Amino acid sequence: MEIHIHTTVSSNSLRYFDYVCENYIGLSSGKLPVIFYAYCLDKESYNELSKDKRIHQAVGLEFGRGSIGHARSIDTAISNFAAGQINIISDTDIAILAQDWDLDLQQALCGPNAVGVVATKMEGFGGFNCGTLEIQHYKEKPTTTWMAISPQFDFSKLTVMPDKKNYIDVTNEELADLYQIPVGHKVLKDTGWQVPSYLKDNNIPYIAMDIVKPTSPESIALKGCNPYHDEFHWNGKPFLAHQRGSMKHRFRIDPLSQDFYNACDKFLDNPSWAVFPTKKDKQKALVQDLISLAKTPVRIARRLVAGQK
Repeated sequence: MEIHIHTTVSSNSLRYFDYVCENYIGLSSGKLPVIFYAYCLDKESYNELSKDKRIHQAVGLEFGRGSIGHARSIDTAISNFAAGQINIISDTDIAILAQDWDLDLQQALCGPNAVGVVATKMEGFGGFNCGTLEIQHYKEKPTTTWMAISPQFDFSKLTVMPDKKNYIDVTNEELADLYQIPVGHKVLKDTGWQVPSYLKDNNIPYIAMDIVKPTSPESIALKGCNPYHDEFHWNGKPFLAHQRGSMKHRFRIDPLSQDFYNACDKFLDNPSWAVFPTKKDKQKALVQDLISLAKTPVRIARRLVAGQK
């Protein structure tokens, strides 16, 4: 059995990708081959990763960033799944927290009692990020942030393309149960909104890991960190964590990213494989900050003019 890991990468997430590769390998048992794919959203990421010997395949995509680009990347990955093997859809800004995670997945996803998916899930209705707004993501079901997929179930017909201009009205208890949102609310058709119905229609069993916010008493790895992050527990223990926002937060340079990775490294006893920003990354960030600072007076002037209208 092999584990094939499919990630979406942009120029801003290159160092995130470096960390997650080292992280997967560093905490694996070494008994199962771990194979990486990079679906690149821009030329800079493709030019760098197409020459990277760690990667089985770098795919150049010209779909741009945002939910459309991310979703098309995932659809491409699904069409590129290795038959007969475990395939993982993974954001780059996740951190595995469990030693021998590969053996845990093999046990859950293979054999006569296999489930089809082990995955992260959205925070519940009324949570820190979503509150009780009328329009919500689906809840309590696997999400494409991180999704490990069994070779014993067919996911070839799954598409995750968003349709944000339209919503699903939750008008009855059947829909409320499917999307885990109260009647009277709407489901946002963001990336992966098709997952709950695909699992139901194809009778695919799943494990959606418990989401634990850093402010929760149950938090272990991220305890005391920014509540923007998510910690996921499987069988009562931390299995992985998700920073969120790798397309805009610079790896271990912006405070939110420092907060996340410092906590993960501390939980993992400061592993030797940990990755940090390069000198070039820091220089690039400095230039970006200077440009942003130079533009500040212009932004202020525009706001003043807009306020006088």
